[in-house]
Amino acid sequence: MSGTTIELDLVRRALERLGEPFSPERERAFCRYAELLLEWNQRVNLTGLEDWPSIERRLIVESLALLPWVDRACNGVPTCRMIDVGSGAGVPGIPLALVRPQLAVTLLDATAKKVRFLEHVVQELRLQHVRPIHERAETLAHRPDHRGRYDLATARALAHLATALELTLPFLRPGGLALFPKGTEIEQELAESRSALDQLGGELLAVDSLPLADLGGTASTIVVVRAARACPPRFPRRPGIPAKRPLQ
Repeated sequence: MSGTTIELDLVRRALERLGEPFSPERERAFCRYAELLLEWNQRVNLTGLEDWPSIERRLIVESLALLPWVDRACNGVPTCRMIDVGSGAGVPGIPLALVRPQLAVTLLDATAKKVRFLEHVVQELRLQHVRPIHERAETLAHRPDHRGRYDLATARALAHLATALELTLPFLRPGGLALFPKGTEIEQELAESRSALDQLGGELLAVDSLPLADLGGTASTIVVVRAARACPPRFPRRPGIPAKRPLQ
């Protein structure tokens, strides 16, 4: 253990603003997740953030800020499926799963050590509807049991928007939503991603202020993309190419 005192004041305030109870069960779950994250981060590079206040603000609160859009994507869906691409320390997937335990969450990461951490968290917290997978998005998105199967995709700090689009949209069913937390200076990135959006079958649904931005960290904007049609079968391209040569 790191010896760091776990204070959850920002988590409590964030949930209260979202109209969510900060029940004892939720408090225990978030506290245990925090303990595991801090403990494992000492030997596995889960995040470059080392102190709990930064982790709470920039990882946990920013994850919870996606909740209104998660609920919108899942509205009327009997079993809502979400994939968190490049999950790393489990954000935003695990905080969202702690608040919406009925959400079926896939935590996807290409680094084996990070996936072992995610598996440990899932076991410790008994997250029955959360499944970590060790694979690259470029490969998993071509598997029939994952392609076009999700209602919601998230990617936090994964890559340039054009790359993130190619690594998320193939997972979505038509009508599904992809959520990308971003900073304020995103106009150029949006402009550079228009062609990728069109080629991948997506449409820009919203560029909104991120809720809880005053409680959170660097992300203050959310880019929401809708899968307007099925992604063409040639995407995503082979591993590494979406990042090296973003669609233009």
